[in-house]
Amino acid sequence: MDEALTFLLVDDHALFRAGLSVLLQKVPGAGEVFEVGTGQGAQQQVREHPDLDLVLLDYTLPDSNGIEVLRNIKSTAPELPVILLSAHVDSSLIQQALKEQASGFIPKTSTPDVMLSAVQLVLNGGVYIPPEAMGRAGVHSPSPPAAGGKVQLTQRQMDVLQQMKNGLSNKEIARELHMSPSTVKVHVAAILRELAAASRTQAVFLAKDRGLLD
Repeated sequence: MDEALTFLLVDDHALFRAGLSVLLQKVPGAGEVFEVGTGQGAQQQVREHPDLDLVLLDYTLPDSNGIEVLRNIKSTAPELPVILLSAHVDSSLIQQALKEQASGFIPKTSTPDVMLSAVQLVLNGGVYIPPEAMGRAGVHSPSPPAAGGKVQLTQRQMDVLQQMKNGLSNKEIARELHMSPSTVKVHVAAILRELAAASRTQAVFLAKDRGLLD
C-alpha cells in the first residue's frame, strides 16, 4: 500500500487553514495536514518532517513574507514543492515566486475545484499559474512540441515514464526503481517539461503519440 501524502499548510488565519485542511483531504491519497501560522513555524515543520509532499504557503505572514519563507524552505528541502497563496493576483509576485522555484501560485479567491486541481497538478510534477495571470506574469501555457521535434529523455526518465503509464504514484515509482521520492519528483518534472505537458496523464498521452511508449 502506498504511503499517505502529507501536507504543510502555512497561514495565520485559523479559519482559512481549517477550511483548506478539510479540502486537502479530498486529494487522492491524502494523509496528515500539518498547520502553522508563521514563517518560523513553517521552517521548523520542514526540518521536523523531511517526508512532506507539499507546502501551501500564504504570502502574508505575521513574522515574514512568503517569498522569504519560500527561499528558506528551498534551502532546506530544494525538491519539496511549495505553492504560494495570496489574496491578490500580482504578476510581479508570481514572477518572483517562480524565480525562487515555487511550484505554483493560487489566489485565495479560487474555487475549491480550482484549488484541488492546482494541488493535484503540482503533486504530479507540474507548475500551476492561474489562467488570468498567464499573460501578465510573462508565463504561457505549455504547447505541444512541434511535429517531428525530437524529445530527449534520459534512460532513467524513460523508466519513470513507463511507471507513470502504469499509473504508479511517485512513492510507488521510487520503490519500484529503487530511488528516493524526491528524485522521482525531479524526473517527473523534467518529463513534463520536455513533453510540454501540464499533467502526468497528458505526458503519457503525448509520449504514446510520439512513439515513446507502446
